[in-house]
Amino acid sequence: MTLRPPADLSIDTGRMLELIGVEGQLLTAATHDVHPDARVPGASGRTVAETIWFLGGQCEDALTWMGASEQDASAWVVPDPASLREVTGRFTARLAELLAEFGTRPPGDACPTWWPEEHSVRFWIRRMLHATAVHRVDVQGAAGVPRTGIDADVALDGIDEALRLWLGYRLHALGIHATRPCVLGVSTTGADWSVHAEPNRTVVHRTGPGAHVSADAVLGGDPEALYLWLWGRLPDREITTSGDQDAVAQLWGLLRLATR
Repeated sequence: MTLRPPADLSIDTGRMLELIGVEGQLLTAATHDVHPDARVPGASGRTVAETIWFLGGQCEDALTWMGASEQDASAWVVPDPASLREVTGRFTARLAELLAEFGTRPPGDACPTWWPEEHSVRFWIRRMLHATAVHRVDVQGAAGVPRTGIDADVALDGIDEALRLWLGYRLHALGIHATRPCVLGVSTTGADWSVHAEPNRTVVHRTGPGAHVSADAVLGGDPEALYLWLWGRLPDREITTSGDQDAVAQLWGLLRLATR
């Protein structure tokens, strides 16, 4: 049998830029009736104010990687202690700067990144889409407002990023490795991955339709649920698991270390 290669999961750059703006607006709207010290649900352990401050810092980091001057990168000064309005204002200003910078650069324009497989502006567009989406979910959860859905194509791309960039590369760059070898399959509508956790490296592959991977455990679910579970934003009951539950627990722990 001839296996077909994995489908391309990439999202149109224009759509990603539009979605970053939408996610930013949804996050800001969720701050209107929430206490700054409210804890966000899930694995991050941050408060609402800490979450928004952190996301504003990610915008600044992206601007710096893309060549913003140090003066520009440190121009926003927020009082300490800061109100939630001031913290949110810093985030929205930084996000607007970042979107403006994205608008002046072709997505294929060469740009430093921390992932060896891609050195272009598109890396940062993709990274900021997922950062903003995940932290928007955090703030909505803390505010007790209904979670806005994440489109399947965005979730699929986010699963791919979490597995290949964070688990497959970032973990090794941090010098963190699995304590026991195992193979896990990750499967959802439209895409599949295999995760090979070894004592010296965790390797992730996209697999095509019909590919057979002998796995110790398999994780499944709809794209949105699986995406948010990988980022520690949903409990185990929101996805399906089969096989070696210790292998699943190890994957969970490695992801938390890779994405902290």
